[in-house]
Amino acid sequence: MKPLFSILALTLAGLTSPSHAANDFPQHPLELIVPFAAGGGLDQNARSFADALGKVLGQSVVVNNVAGAAGTIGMQRVARTEADGHILAFTPAVPISSGPHRLTSVTYTADDFDYVCQVFDNIFAIAVPAASPYQNLGQLLEGARQSSGKLSYGTSGVGSIPHLGTANIEHQTGVSLNHVPYKGDGPMLQDLLGDRLDFGAVLASSITGQIQAGQLRLIAVYADKRHPAFPDVPTLGEAGVPVVQLSFGGVVAPRGLPPPVLAALEKACADATQAPAYLENARRANQVVDYISSKGFRERILEDSRQQADTLKRLGLDKQAG
Repeated sequence: MKPLFSILALTLAGLTSPSHAANDFPQHPLELIVPFAAGGGLDQNARSFADALGKVLGQSVVVNNVAGAAGTIGMQRVARTEADGHILAFTPAVPISSGPHRLTSVTYTADDFDYVCQVFDNIFAIAVPAASPYQNLGQLLEGARQSSGKLSYGTSGVGSIPHLGTANIEHQTGVSLNHVPYKGDGPMLQDLLGDRLDFGAVLASSITGQIQAGQLRLIAVYADKRHPAFPDVPTLGEAGVPVVQLSFGGVVAPRGLPPPVLAALEKACADATQAPAYLENARRANQVVDYISSKGFRERILEDSRQQADTLKRLGLDKQAG
């Protein structure tokens, strides 16, 4: 017979084991880090999702904006956090798939996270002013050929998703465009609406008001499928240019979640993306909800990371100080 103290020690060890803690998950409110500033489309999406996720899990989910360095500061914080499932990130892929290849200050890689689930697609588009002579992508590219690199376009910054996508258009078609980077979409849209740019590469859902008011016109989207809110706008591929520049995101955790915790979060994520209130908020914001499981989300991130590394190296934008 084992001594009584040995039996008690084994019992206590079982009660404090990771598997026991995982079965009790979540044990307290969760923190959902958004690696960009409050007030934008991502932040609004995150807050709506956090409310739905909290109701599924039976614990509050608090959104915390940790902005800076194109999302990489917030993601570095997540990468260093204990992997118990109580601190997560709600992020687009770009700080993970692009940031480590682009900035020397980034100390994590795409392998330093667990991927809970994909939640959304961000579909970027080519937008032209209402008075623009370009009615489709073919006309715009012909204008670029005739202007010898003077046709201008604006993005939210160097190395952004729309910048990389447009650089890939140049690479595939042989045209030369004049990139005008801005510190965000707001100032870029002011110049686009003022006819000081030939086109803007911008998140389609963020310019719904200008499109509905007839101030801007979409001529193509960078995704592999059409935007459901703008079904008449073709993809780049449909317009004859074999380029897809995906922007997607979801819920990410520090690497090393106990399998039961990851499974619980994945199921809760799937349920939250189908919550009527969340879907209605997404519909009003023209946000594309696109749930993908943990395994599929991880595979998509890793493939995007490989593609971003190739593009950044070709453009000479890899391993910049920052």
